[in-house]
Amino acid sequence: MIQARRQGIVEHDDEELRVWVKAYTEGTLPDYQMAAWLMAVCFHPLNARETATLTSCMVASGVRVDWTSHDAIASDTMGKDASTTATNTALVDKHSTGGVGDKISIVLAPLVAAFSDNRVAVPMMAGRGLGHTGGTIDKLEAIPGFRTNLSVSEFQHVVRTVGCSIVAAGPELCPADQKLYALRDVSGTVSSLPLQTASIVSKKVAEHPDSLVLDCKYGYGAFQADVEAAETLANSMIAVAEANGLRPTTAFLTRMDAPLGYTVGNWVEIRECLAILRGNLMSQLLSRDVIALVVVQATEMLLQSGQFEEHTFENLASKVYTFLDQGKAFGKFAEMVQAQGGAVEVLQNPETYPAASTTWDLLADRTGFIVEINALYVGEATVDLGAGRKVANEPVDPLSGIVLLKKLGDSVVQGEVLAKILTNHAGHDLQGISNRLQSAIVIGDFPINVPPIVSHRVTCHGAKIFCMPHCLLKIEQLTTS
Repeated sequence: MIQARRQGIVEHDDEELRVWVKAYTEGTLPDYQMAAWLMAVCFHPLNARETATLTSCMVASGVRVDWTSHDAIASDTMGKDASTTATNTALVDKHSTGGVGDKISIVLAPLVAAFSDNRVAVPMMAGRGLGHTGGTIDKLEAIPGFRTNLSVSEFQHVVRTVGCSIVAAGPELCPADQKLYALRDVSGTVSSLPLQTASIVSKKVAEHPDSLVLDCKYGYGAFQADVEAAETLANSMIAVAEANGLRPTTAFLTRMDAPLGYTVGNWVEIRECLAILRGNLMSQLLSRDVIALVVVQATEMLLQSGQFEEHTFENLASKVYTFLDQGKAFGKFAEMVQAQGGAVEVLQNPETYPAASTTWDLLADRTGFIVEINALYVGEATVDLGAGRKVANEPVDPLSGIVLLKKLGDSVVQGEVLAKILTNHAGHDLQGISNRLQSAIVIGDFPINVPPIVSHRVTCHGAKIFCMPHCLLKIEQLTTS
């Protein structure tokens, strides 16, 4: 297998891939051999058939969630209405290809469930930190007691009783992907398009929603450098997902040159999400890109569920924005946290959470305007602080992270604090990390026009330029200055 892929001459047949994935999942194939094959795939990518086969093999390594009785979800979450039937509940999920400060799912899942009054349920399987990017699971586990390693039956129960659940890929669902995901993280094979496709889509197929929304990121902090690469990945995932019954699958191409929001880490990102979920969005300008992306993706999920067909995208986005602005999704998030064993009291009083032992202020070295915040450098600095991992299965520090006090386009005065560096590890080279962060934040003489966070919408029919809803343009164009 390794030699064949290294030479790139002979395709793997379906049985070869099945045996290969099965052996690795069961532990009879060592990490070093799988790592060699993964690297060979980076140089000689799998074709469409091989990618689809790899995906199905990864799904077959575990169980596929059975949502046969959609009415069971409806009766548990909306049992007050005896007229609710199976057709009244849709299962829609979302997945991101990974970015820096990407906390979208944490707000998105409870927002969709709450807005739809659980007519749209969100079963979501997420990942841990990968390379320079953070992981939704690491962030949620910063909440004391929050369990992400639910069994399939527990996962189903939370979705049925709450309307949304976010879990890690465990031993029952896609165990092959769990092992491969960790190995890719430490073997330099994260950015391979077919490996990304198989990893993402296999988890989605295993959790078995009706339809899917994808967030394909590009730029400094993404695994796709430009919009063309992101579109290629989106097309690949859409084809594999729809072939496996997730119809429709829609992708948004989103910019990841700068971090999303103003926090990068674990607990710091949870705190930012809590502030958004509490509403009063015009006071959350440092989170303006997060808010915009959440509303766009929530609107798409609601529309393709079939439950809101009477609305246009523009009209529904406005309603979703207002719902979030009024803080109506916070309660649903608290329900999910409680159902998964988390401490709800820390959500109500986040200031009671322990603080990092060391704080370092990064100061502006000149007066001007923020013209660049390199997401890759920020992500790497965050990993160095302990908020991410350099070795598979390495624990992460929930308290370490970076808090940005300025966003793209904001004005700044020399000596003003640009960011706060938080860590619990006094032995870290804070000066070196500070220097890296300083190089990530570029200050220019003139203000810049910050483009919308979403550039394109992609379906099985191709990509089209996406026009942001008017309700979001007003907040995206504001600055904190």
